[in-house]
Amino acid sequence: MTVILWQEVLLTFSLSDIHVKLMKALVDLVYGTGRVRRKYELANPNEQVLAADASKGIITTHDQDVTRGADWVTSQRAVIMLTNNRIVCGKWIIPIDQIQSGQLLAIRSLFGDGVVLKIQTTEGTHYQFGMQINPEWTEQQALPLSYERVKVKHSPFSIAVRLIAIGYLIYWTYQRFIAN
Repeated sequence: MTVILWQEVLLTFSLSDIHVKLMKALVDLVYGTGRVRRKYELANPNEQVLAADASKGIITTHDQDVTRGADWVTSQRAVIMLTNNRIVCGKWIIPIDQIQSGQLLAIRSLFGDGVVLKIQTTEGTHYQFGMQINPEWTEQQALPLSYERVKVKHSPFSIAVRLIAIGYLIYWTYQRFIAN
């Protein structure tokens, strides 16, 4: 892992890039991010929402690298919000004063560039939240975050699924175009 300045990531993954903006808008539309944010703000007038994004989240038993795997297939999909008091993501509520460390990791994926927010609580629980790039997370001051660029690793499950998909594609191509 390489420690980087977040401004470098924003230049590399330029938010002016139409693809990044379109992907974020599409994902936010599907998850209803704006609606969820407004509903939360109305229900909690004493809290300020500093950042909100569509996300996939997992809990891990230890501090582990960002890895493609079965955990992400069954991950909690919800809008993650950072307020001045807590992180809220679906059924998970993490008070800021119980967060021991936080990292915002820049990643590249097939569907565009994104980030993974890694959180460790004082109770030893580890969370990972995958999101689209959003400058709200880098501009907020409520949650100290370190910033890094990482490569997403592949789990054995992820490798097996990819090999099965490629094998099926080869079989389908053979059946469709060569065997007949």
